[in-house]
Amino acid sequence: MVTYEITFYLAAIALLVLTVESCVRLLNGDSFSITLAVYVTVFGWYFVDPFLNPEQYSYIPSYLISQSYGQVLLFLVGFRCFMPIAIRRIVQRRNLGVLAAERFTPEQVLMASGAIWLVLLLIGIARMGGDVIGALFPIDSRAGATMWGRGAIETSATGFLVASAGYIFNAITAFLGVLIFFQRTTFWRLVAGAMFVISLPYFLFEGARSHFLAVLLPFIITYLFYGRQLLIIKVAVLGVAFISLDHGFKLVTAFRGTGFRDLLSAEHPYELVDEDLRQSGLNMIQELCFVNAYLDSGLASPAYGGRYLNELLNVIPRAIWPSKPLIGIDYAKWRGLEDPNSELGVVATVSTGMIGGGVLNFGRFFGPLAAGIILALWTGLLIRWWQQRSSLLRLVLFMLGAGLTFNLGRDITLLVLWPVVFAYC
Repeated sequence: MVTYEITFYLAAIALLVLTVESCVRLLNGDSFSITLAVYVTVFGWYFVDPFLNPEQYSYIPSYLISQSYGQVLLFLVGFRCFMPIAIRRIVQRRNLGVLAAERFTPEQVLMASGAIWLVLLLIGIARMGGDVIGALFPIDSRAGATMWGRGAIETSATGFLVASAGYIFNAITAFLGVLIFFQRTTFWRLVAGAMFVISLPYFLFEGARSHFLAVLLPFIITYLFYGRQLLIIKVAVLGVAFISLDHGFKLVTAFRGTGFRDLLSAEHPYELVDEDLRQSGLNMIQELCFVNAYLDSGLASPAYGGRYLNELLNVIPRAIWPSKPLIGIDYAKWRGLEDPNSELGVVATVSTGMIGGGVLNFGRFFGPLAAGIILALWTGLLIRWWQQRSSLLRLVLFMLGAGLTFNLGRDITLLVLWPVVFAYC
């Protein structure tokens, strides 16, 4: 269906041209090439799913598909036009604090990170009743308990603390993966690698693909930049990693609701896997069509930044602000997820995508431009951290932020960025 629309080709051509521009700048060593992360994000969330799951688009009116790809084009234009302004406002500002951070050695940074990791791991194991294996390998996934899962007994205040600890554990684990490449002795490289590898199963089995990507992508990006192997070997490793992630995430999507216990204990586990199992969840262009239909229905109007403001205010614990606005409940109800028996009134909320969120905030025309401006500001911050990479602390912060950029394609929200916010603090 999407290939029938002229706006699809216009958006695809614009994305290709901008990607080529960033690749050329990358070959020239220009930090502006970090914009490539945003273009990969747009491609992954808005151009892949219609070809993986074409039947999901057969019932969507063509005018909605055409309108949505026109908004993707607007997003790209807004992002690229605002990038020079973002660089002038963010990148070129001085920061004397970086000079003080340069004195820390890689071993000192690793020891500090490792100490925080160990404390959080011990707290997580204690929350699991001392079950070390269950904490590190939560094979029951969402059907069971996890180290940083918020149970029914959690109050608003304790739930805030648990969630904060989970985000910090996510950030510290990503740090460990990056720090492997900067240790000056084999011993410290092995220490960093051991802590990183021990943590990975938790993020895979807990069932949140975004958390696993937030941990793994900084490691992969650092390997591509700082690994000592030949470029062809790096490309081959990247290809294997992509294939492994693709198959692994398919299994996570299929079994995270019921757990992996039966799959791991089966004599012939492949018999439990659907042969037609396909990657799902990359359907932000479909969700953008729904967002436009939602506004067309007259049940909602642009919030003029109100939804973004609610996202920012979400940091305040409900124990302090009992009437804190709920996020995305109205849209989830319209999407058919209403549940009168649920505390929130819905079974789950729905991610609208970075462009869809902009449309809900500022309308069909200005919304994509607003989303592009926000991503330009974020990219400007990443470029600033990259140019401050003489400080190892800023370099690992950049790698974490770059790894989180892809997750922003699902929603521009602090729920994605909390690991880097806590890491920055």
